[in-house]
Amino acid sequence: MFILSFIGEKAFAQNPAQTKKKAKAAKKGRNKKQEPYQIVWKDKDSDGDGVPDGRDKCIHTPKGEPVTTFGCPYDVDFDGVYDYEDQCKNEAGPKENKGCPWGDRDKDGIMDNKDECPDAPGIAQFRGCPDTDGDGIQDKEDQCPKERGTIAYKGCPPPFVDTDGDGVGDYDDLCMRTPGVKSNKGCPEIKPEEKKALEEAFKNLLFETNSDVIISSSYNSLNKLASVMVNNPRSKLHLEGHTDNVGDDNSNMDLSKRRSESVKRYLGTKGVNASRITTAGFGETKPVDTNDTDAGRQANRRVEMNIMYE
Repeated sequence: MFILSFIGEKAFAQNPAQTKKKAKAAKKGRNKKQEPYQIVWKDKDSDGDGVPDGRDKCIHTPKGEPVTTFGCPYDVDFDGVYDYEDQCKNEAGPKENKGCPWGDRDKDGIMDNKDECPDAPGIAQFRGCPDTDGDGIQDKEDQCPKERGTIAYKGCPPPFVDTDGDGVGDYDDLCMRTPGVKSNKGCPEIKPEEKKALEEAFKNLLFETNSDVIISSSYNSLNKLASVMVNNPRSKLHLEGHTDNVGDDNSNMDLSKRRSESVKRYLGTKGVNASRITTAGFGETKPVDTNDTDAGRQANRRVEMNIMYE
């Protein structure tokens, strides 16, 4: 005797009379409440996987595919993609990528599914697209991608103007009213003692993790830098904060700004007037090394320092 179950009913038919009555109603396709019946043959195995339909949670498994005791195909990596459809059975990945994790073909730290330029290393600011010259204009919109320029000139340098006549155009000249040298961005050549103080301060500057708090081991070098500036009242200092690509873009931008401001505040406590120090933060947008290694990320977490004269 076969037992028929009717989906939506409170109980299964338990005797031939009830079974016959239910089957007749099911044949009409409606019950008294006008709800369709579904007849399930408990011993039937629609997909031939060895698990009867009454116990099979996946009654349309492809023929020959190994299944669990509940009749469903295996999913070894538990990513929701059955192994027979999963091109990366041992690595969890989304269904839209055939069960494989999203890769990073250009190794820029931005996964391909979020990278608008997956074959060209880029930066998060431009959703994975490059800005080769670092002028804040992505290459695909930059008419001079290898020369720093301005938005007004579509990424190309503005017409050459050299106010102080030192051979460094005003656009690149941090001291455009004081003759200087190209190696110091248009500012007067740094004296040996100033250069040494800058190098030591840069090399030894450390912050607490994910914080703008300067570690005490950095104080000695910063004190020497402050002393150089106090003894050279015409000097000015420009600080630029940078981070690696770990973490949220906006958080990194904020952290880079706070760190450069933290250095400014510290130097102020050592007698350097705040008006002589300018700061900026660029987050992860201007890496100097790869973000694929610990050493590279450490190099990218930095505060650059430039002494200028006016």
